[in-house]
Amino acid sequence: MVAVKSPLTDDEARKTTGQVLQAALVDMVDLALVAKQAHWNLTGRNFKVVHEHLDEVVDLARTYQDEFAERAVAIGINPDGRARTVADRTKLPQL
Repeated sequence: MVAVKSPLTDDEARKTTGQVLQAALVDMVDLALVAKQAHWNLTGRNFKVVHEHLDEVVDLARTYQDEFAERAVAIGINPDGRARTVADRTKLPQL
């Protein structure tokens, strides 16, 4: 029987996976913040419906940021969701 090596025991694969999880974490933290900013400042005819949908976006983003952070920890990577890190590294367009 041949033992199969887990790809996450390889340092390079673990590092790459950690970088992808960190980038996703940053974008999910920022998405929650951007959606909340839009939620607070929204006006207009369809205000109520869009307002409620933005709350759903915030909830989903917060759920996934927690998932990404926990997966990073599981492979030995320390997630960084600090405000400065998010501001410096987000790929999301700002309002």
